[in-house]
Amino acid sequence: MALGEAMLKPVSAARRRQRSLRPTELSSTVEGQIAEICRDLAEQVKRMRQLQEQADELRVVIREWASPSDRERASRGGRR
Repeated sequence: MALGEAMLKPVSAARRRQRSLRPTELSSTVEGQIAEICRDLAEQVKRMRQLQEQADELRVVIREWASPSDRERASRGGRR
């Protein structure tokens, strides 16, 4: 399954009937779908921000772990 397919929502019977709606009904239905897409995108952006924060925190921990402290350098004579 491709990434795009995994993100698609199943089509409900109500949505399949939209093809027979009048233009005004269709317009409000489309607006509702756009609002739903906007909510979904907002959720995805929030999750991406959380993941970015976690990645930043992990980078800091790795840098701290990889770099010996001043005390360790002094005990080794300033060499790695």
